[in-house]
Amino acid sequence: MKDDWAYLFLDGVSLRLRQPAGRQRVQMLVAYGIRRDGSRHLLGFLRSSGESQVAWEGLLQDLFRRGLEGKNLLLIVTDGCAGLAAALKTVYPRVLHQRCWVHKMRNILERVRKRDYDQVKAEAQAIYLAESVRQARQAFHRF
Repeated sequence: MKDDWAYLFLDGVSLRLRQPAGRQRVQMLVAYGIRRDGSRHLLGFLRSSGESQVAWEGLLQDLFRRGLEGKNLLLIVTDGCAGLAAALKTVYPRVLHQRCWVHKMRNILERVRKRDYDQVKAEAQAIYLAESVRQARQAFHRF
């Protein structure tokens, strides 16, 4: 694998498998890369019993061994998984890490009263859709 990825998206995905003994949930750890030209590719995945630091380190170290040393990575985007955040500090300690806005919005909106949903959503979106850091800070303070 070339080390030419600009962005790395990491997430744990829970899948339901049908087997002769019945349905079973399986956890997959997934790595998705995007190059500067916008091309995207599934870089790796690992079946796991959960999202522990050790499990994530296994996937990240596999990517590293296959050539993704992170020299060109601008940003790694993840959900709020503590095990994943800890694994990143071990394998890619110098790469910027950001929490995924989709996950963040889901977490915010599932705790909001129904009547406040649209307003809270619009105010939160104003933060990440801001055209400058200054405008993002202002939107954050309004939020």
